[in-house]
Amino acid sequence: TAGTDPAPRTVIGMAADGVVDIDLVRDGPHGLIAGTTGAGKSEFLRSLVAGMAAAVSPTHLTFVLIDYKGGATFDACAALPHVVGMVTDLDDQLADRALRSLRAELRRREALLRDHRAADLSELRAIAPSVTLPRLVVVIDEFAALVAEQPTFLNALVGIAQRGRSLGVHLLLATQRPSGVITDDIRANTNLRLALRLQDTEDAVDVVGVATPAHLPRGILGRAVLRLD
Repeated sequence: TAGTDPAPRTVIGMAADGVVDIDLVRDGPHGLIAGTTGAGKSEFLRSLVAGMAAAVSPTHLTFVLIDYKGGATFDACAALPHVVGMVTDLDDQLADRALRSLRAELRRREALLRDHRAADLSELRAIAPSVTLPRLVVVIDEFAALVAEQPTFLNALVGIAQRGRSLGVHLLLATQRPSGVITDDIRANTNLRLALRLQDTEDAVDVVGVATPAHLPRGILGRAVLRLD
């Protein structure tokens, strides 16, 4: 029913002490994911979207997928009923339209919470079960390339992240090349960080605070280091 509040959660793998899952409410609300070419980043993003969609209905969870590489990262996810928007290679006009749409959605959510005197989405679902307001997960693949070509987009994303915490809006930022684009604001707003194999130590430390991802074996795919705040 609309009043329930299912967790946006999925299993992502195994660690030495057992199964590892990600819950965007418990571990987020926002995340940063990095991995060099061939490390499995695109496969991880697809698995994350598909796993959460399999566990939670579109009534409670929706996705906007932005693939700035112009590749096929999310092609397999496009048919999911949870996907309300999919964008590739934002130009100036499309980037502005995407930001305006996200800001309008934040304003709509703020008004709904205010009308029902709810502090956040979980409380809204508890006190107003008739109101259907799914969590919105915005997944951006290759956000470093996006920032390089649309420099104002990053500040806008940080603003959305800060306002989205209580509104059920989650950002997942993924990149092959984190160097130079992970600002203090991004670190402050991404409690969930995951690094697959990376090219150098600086990138690894930027994302998860340790050099381990730079030394993951090239021949063993799918290895990652997960850091939670």
